[in-house]
Amino acid sequence: MSTEPIVFWGPGSEWFWTMLQFAVVAVTLVGIYVQFRLQRAANAFDQLNRITAEMDSETMLRARLEVARAIAAGDALPDGGMALVANYWEKVASLVRGGHVDRAVLYESGGSGAPLWWAAVADAARDVRRSREDPTIWKQFEWLAKAFTAHAEKKKEPFAFDHDAVVRIFTAGIPVLEDRIRMLEESRLPPERTASPARRARRPI
Repeated sequence: MSTEPIVFWGPGSEWFWTMLQFAVVAVTLVGIYVQFRLQRAANAFDQLNRITAEMDSETMLRARLEVARAIAAGDALPDGGMALVANYWEKVASLVRGGHVDRAVLYESGGSGAPLWWAAVADAARDVRRSREDPTIWKQFEWLAKAFTAHAEKKKEPFAFDHDAVVRIFTAGIPVLEDRIRMLEESRLPPERTASPARRARRPI
């Protein structure tokens, strides 16, 4: 064992300052990494909120309702409603494919959305491609639906969106969409028009 004194200052203290610098750099890197993770989580949360907000906007709710009613009735899908929904998913898919939206976060928050909607509009989308002679229409949307379907199969949680399932799911969703639209409409009314009859009766004149 060395009997030489440990030097922290002056000649012979170089080892101490080297170790101190290393410790400072290590702590700094850890801090940067933690900050990066926090910023990334915040960005992912913000992206998810914006994506969800657009899907739940009144315009999109009405478009989804039009499509749902057509599917339930066995009618041709409305061009306007279908285009709004398909364009929405096309934009989301493009952001995901470009690395601007975290694919894992989007999948975990509702990975069945793209596959379900693609199953609903696939035939109509292919008709649009043929009529416009443009095979690239909504290709990113189709890619995202297939990517999420493959991911679900790997997790042994496969989606089963055949025709009957699509009709059943969209039929069941009609009253939900109608109620959400009603709530949005009522939110724009004066309070006295949205209160229940019982509450209005108790309100002083």
